[in-house]
Amino acid sequence: LVITWPNDHVSEFPFVFLRGECPCAVCVDEMTGKRILDLSTIPADLTIKDMQLVGHYAVKIVWSDDHDTGLFTWQNLSALCPCPKCSTD
Repeated sequence: LVITWPNDHVSEFPFVFLRGECPCAVCVDEMTGKRILDLSTIPADLTIKDMQLVGHYAVKIVWSDDHDTGLFTWQNLSALCPCPKCSTD
């Protein structure tokens, strides 16, 4: 998934990485914040089936493994940027 931000910064998210960062209650314990998704269960050939904007603050992704409950806010996606510049900031 490639996002070009308003400042022209480009974030490239591998699908499996992004699916592993899903913030929903199925993937993260709501009480502890601990990730409960077993990353080994994410298919290596994962793709995006559909994406929908949620207001002006997030995107909902429907994955090829039929998971679709996570909302990725723009703020969250920006913080997850895996590029070398962002990972050292």
